[in-house]
Amino acid sequence: PVAAEAIREMVRQTGPVQWQGEKIVRGTVIRHLILPGCTKDSKAVLKYLHETYENQIYISIMHQFTPLSNVKKYPELNRKITDREYDEVIDFAIDIGIENGFIQEGETAEESFIPEFDNEGV
Repeated sequence: PVAAEAIREMVRQTGPVQWQGEKIVRGTVIRHLILPGCTKDSKAVLKYLHETYENQIYISIMHQFTPLSNVKKYPELNRKITDREYDEVIDFAIDIGIENGFIQEGETAEESFIPEFDNEGV
């Protein structure tokens, strides 16, 4: 409920997505990170967003979950998502009619995309 309220307020304040060339200059982009074993949850989130906001927002479906050492004790999270999981969520998004969105390639889950979490610059 808290995230839904925050999104509702963001959309209220920004209105529909507006483009200027290849840049979004106004509007709301929701970034959704798929977690391992959670395709059902991802589908529920996408369905809610699409039914609630239709084409007023853009949805970025992210493939980049990368387990760090602190999740080793949680085997259900201690892996990257599979191509099958990602494709299942993307296919669902297409099937329900999401047109305003972005998808990622699987390489975004590689080590080179993980920043150093050393509290520098915080």
